[in-house]
Amino acid sequence: MTGPVSIEIGSKCLTTASYSYAHLLVFERINGESKMMVSKRILFFLFAFLILSCGKDSPSKEEQERYVEGQSLFSMKLPKIKIALDEAFAYQGKFDFKIRDVAEGERYIFVDSENLKITRMFIAQFEWFLPSNDESYRYSFTNAMKMGNHKFRQNTYAYSNSESLAANPAGEAALTFKFLSDKGFEIEDELMMSRFVTVDGEDRKHELILFYMENVSDSGYELKEFYDDDSETQIWLDISKSITERSLRNFEIIE
Repeated sequence: MTGPVSIEIGSKCLTTASYSYAHLLVFERINGESKMMVSKRILFFLFAFLILSCGKDSPSKEEQERYVEGQSLFSMKLPKIKIALDEAFAYQGKFDFKIRDVAEGERYIFVDSENLKITRMFIAQFEWFLPSNDESYRYSFTNAMKMGNHKFRQNTYAYSNSESLAANPAGEAALTFKFLSDKGFEIEDELMMSRFVTVDGEDRKHELILFYMENVSDSGYELKEFYDDDSETQIWLDISKSITERSLRNFEIIE
């Protein structure tokens, strides 16, 4: 008799390759019952090995450093925070990234879309300098806004996604574009954002950046109308204020 051997360990079911009892008992005809008992012993130790080698179940939510549940993103440390999002945003997953040999991070991606065309995005980027260097995040939080238990610096920005990808093809924007494109999403080129930054840890080596993003086309203008060389136009100043207000209505820092 052949068949897959399955072992239930808590909520995890492990299925091995197909083991054949006939194979385990192949010498039964030669030495009779004594050899049969040896084969049963082999089977017993095989089960025991699989259980031990399997390890425990996947860590519970409480044991994970960060996880998403419903419309909320939980981080258990650096920083310890809970971010609740508007129900229009759907979680798409996360990816890790590295900034040269200086820093690492991970991005959690949420989108509001219609027929795979992205209308808005929310990104939570956890980033940290590696222990191998003495770098730290040196932002000043004087007069910063307080949300939950954290102080955030906030600013707005508009940019061309294609220009960003060309300037830094291995950067976070490029990785985000590929991550979403691989899922079939369509992303417009001209984007605008409201950006929030906080720093955690006594050594100031960990930061969290929150990006609330919309399509420039939804403003009724084009990117070229937002800036006059390096100066912000009145059009952008007005839009900047409104996107800041909208961003604050679409997420909440619980703790």
